[in-house]
Amino acid sequence: MHRKMIAALAAAVFALAALTTAPVANADAAGRGGDFVPLPSTPGVLDTRNGTGGVSAPVGAGATVSFPVLGVGQVPATGVSAVLVRIGLLGPTAATFAELWPDGTSRPNVTMITAMTNEQISTTAVVKVGANGKLDLYNNAGKTDAVVEVEGYFKAEQGGTGGGFVPLTHTRLIDTRSGLGTTTGTIAAGASRTVTITGSLVPAGSAAALVNLTVPGASVEGWLTATPAGGTARPILNYEKGSTQSGVVLSLPANGQVTFTNKGTAAINLVVNVEGYYSSSPTQGAGYRPALTRLLNTRTAGTGQPLAAGATIDVQVAGTNGLPTRGVAGAALALIATPVDAGYLKAWPVGQAEPSISVMDFNAGGWRANAMVLKPGTDGKIRIRNGSSDTIHLIVDLQGWYSDPQASVPVAQNTRMTAMQAAPVAGATVGTLEYSYVDNAGRVVEGHQSDVDNFGSVQWTVTSGNEAFTGQPSLTQLPSGKIQVAAQYTDGGDIWGDAQTAAGAQTWSPWADFGGSMASPPVTAKLGDGTVVDFAVDADGKLWSYAQSGTVPFWKDLGDQDLVSGLSVVPVRDGLRVFGLNGAGSLRSIEYYNDGTQSAWSNLGGDGLSGQPAVVVRPGYLLQVFVRAADGTVVTKLANADGSWPADFSPVGSFAAAGSPAAILDPALGRLAVVVRGADNEIYHVWETSVGSNTWGDWTKTIAATDPSATDPSVAPYVNSNGQSWMITFRNTNGAVRFYDRQLPGA
Repeated sequence: MHRKMIAALAAAVFALAALTTAPVANADAAGRGGDFVPLPSTPGVLDTRNGTGGVSAPVGAGATVSFPVLGVGQVPATGVSAVLVRIGLLGPTAATFAELWPDGTSRPNVTMITAMTNEQISTTAVVKVGANGKLDLYNNAGKTDAVVEVEGYFKAEQGGTGGGFVPLTHTRLIDTRSGLGTTTGTIAAGASRTVTITGSLVPAGSAAALVNLTVPGASVEGWLTATPAGGTARPILNYEKGSTQSGVVLSLPANGQVTFTNKGTAAINLVVNVEGYYSSSPTQGAGYRPALTRLLNTRTAGTGQPLAAGATIDVQVAGTNGLPTRGVAGAALALIATPVDAGYLKAWPVGQAEPSISVMDFNAGGWRANAMVLKPGTDGKIRIRNGSSDTIHLIVDLQGWYSDPQASVPVAQNTRMTAMQAAPVAGATVGTLEYSYVDNAGRVVEGHQSDVDNFGSVQWTVTSGNEAFTGQPSLTQLPSGKIQVAAQYTDGGDIWGDAQTAAGAQTWSPWADFGGSMASPPVTAKLGDGTVVDFAVDADGKLWSYAQSGTVPFWKDLGDQDLVSGLSVVPVRDGLRVFGLNGAGSLRSIEYYNDGTQSAWSNLGGDGLSGQPAVVVRPGYLLQVFVRAADGTVVTKLANADGSWPADFSPVGSFAAAGSPAAILDPALGRLAVVVRGADNEIYHVWETSVGSNTWGDWTKTIAATDPSATDPSVAPYVNSNGQSWMITFRNTNGAVRFYDRQLPGA
C-alpha cells in the first residue's frame, strides 16, 4: 500500500472455541493462608541418637537423611504449608553445616545451621514439607548427630485457627545483666527465671513471640528450656562457651509469662530481643509464604567481596524471588558469618536508624548462623553491619516471607494485543509470528503462526489455566530462543512470566512469579547484550525495572515521577529509553543504560495527555513520540539531533482518536505511519508525506468495510516470502482477532 491499507486477508477471524488450556499456574494468592499455629508440646521428628524419624546413626559427611513430619505427634497430616522447627547439631566430628528442605525436591543451596567440631548448637528454621509429608536433612562434613523438633506449623489455607505475624522494630525486652524486664543477676545452674513477654510491645493475648535469645559470655556450654505458664517445658537453645544467639519462637500463655531454665553447669546471663509476634486471630497479621533461596554470598567468585571491619552492606530482599516490592511484613532469613575475629552482626531496614542491639554474636575462627525475621526497608532492602575487627564473608539465605494483604487488580477490559516476529531458527529463512493478549475474562491467550504467509494458520492456546491476569502482556525472545510472555497477575499485581518449553514449541512451561506488586502491566525490551528487562509502575507512581539476569534478579526502583499505567520502551544506542505519563498528563522519560544504571529523568511537558505514548526510533537513534492530547487529537515531538527535545508538541492533523496511538517506521518504505481507533471504533491511519519529512497527510479509514474494534490497535513489523512488511492487529467486540497487513502497490 502507498496511501491506503489493503485487507490482505479479508480480516481473518479466529474463534475462541479453538483455544486450549495450559496447566494451572503454580502460585499461592497473597493474603490467603499462612497463619501460624504453635504446638502445646514439641514433637521430635528426628533424633539420630535414639532412632526418632527412622534414623539411628550420626549423619555422615555429604549424606542426606529423610524423615516424616506431617502426622507426627500433634503435627496435622494435611493442611500444612510449612513447619517451624528447632534444628540442632550435636558433637560433629568436623566443622560443618546442615540444610533442610522438602523431600522429593532438589537440595537448595540454603544453610540452616553451622557447627564447629564437638559443638552442640541449635537454631530455628521454617521449611516447607514435601508432598509425601517428609523433610530431608543434609550434613556437609564429618559425622554428626542431628535433632529436629517441630514448634509449630503454618496453615496452607485460611481458616478459623492460627494467627498472622506482626513485625516489630527489634527491641531489647529482657536483660539479666541490667535488670531490664527482670531481676538483676545471673541464672544459676539448674535455676529458673520467670519473665513477662507481653506488655507494651507484644499485646496480651498473642499466641507466640518471635525473639532473639542471647546467652552472653557463657563459661561453659549448656542448654535452655522455656515453659509457658501452665504449659510444657521445651528445649529452645543450645549455647556454647562464649556468646551464643538464636532466633526462637516462644508460645505464650494468657498471662504472657514464660519461665527459662538453665540446664547448664554454670550460671549464665540471658538477653531477650523481640522481633515480632503471632496474633491469635487469623484476621490479624501477615501470612507466611515459603521461599528457600540464597540472596547473598560474598564468597561468590568474580562478584563477591568480603565485608570489611565495621562496614555495612545492603541486601535486596523484597522484589526478588517472586516477592512483591510492597506488603512484605517480614522476611525469614538465616545469616551466616565466616569470621576471623570474634564480633557481631547488626541488621535493620534500610531507611531506619541503626539499632543498638545485634542479631548475631560470633566467636573467632568459626562459622556461625542465626535465624531472624526483619521487615525490609526502603526499596525492599535490609542493611547489615560487620561488628568485628576483621573482614568477614557473609551469606544471607531466605527461608520465606510474611505477606500483608495484597490489593487486587481488576481485569481491564478490551486491552491491546501484542505481536512480534521471532528470530529464525536454524534452517529457516524467517521467524515465526507470535501474539499474546489478555481477554476480558483475564485469560492469557498465546498465538503461534509458523506459516508467516498465512494468518489463518495461527494456533491459539490459553496458557493461564485458572489464574487471572490483566492488561496488555509483553512478548520477547529469550537468549535460548524461547518466546516469553510477561503479564500482570490480578491478585496483588505481581508480574508473572511464562516461556515456551523449547524454541518454536507450541507448549508452555509453568508460570514463574517475578514479584513486584505493580499497578501496571509490564513492558519488556532487551539490552544490547540480550538481557531482558521488564518495566512497570507501582501504586505510588514509581517506575521499576526487572533485569532477568544475575544471581538474584530483582525489581529496581528507577524513581518516582507520579507515573500512571501505560509505558512505552524502545532500544537506543546505549540502552533502553522508557516513556510514560504522570497523573497530570505530562510526558516523562528516562534511559536505562546497558550497564544497569540510569539517566536523570527528562520532562517532555504536555498537559492533559492520556493513554500510552507510541515511540518510533528514526535512523540515527532519533526518537519520535506520539501521544493523545486532551482534545483527542494525536500530537508528536521529534527529538533534536543532540537528543534534546523541542518545547512544544506538533499536531498530527485534527482527527480525534478514541484511544492511544500506535506508530511504526515502515521497514520497506522508510516512512512513518500512525494508527488509531476513532470515536466510531473504526481503525484510521495517517502517513508521513515523504521519507523523513515529519509532515502528515490526511487521516484515512483503514478498512473499507465496517469492522469496529473493541481495542486500541497494535502494529508490528515482520518479514515473509514477499519481503518486509507490517501489520495492524486488534480485537473486535466479540473478542475475535483481526489482522491487516500493508501491501505495496502491485503486490
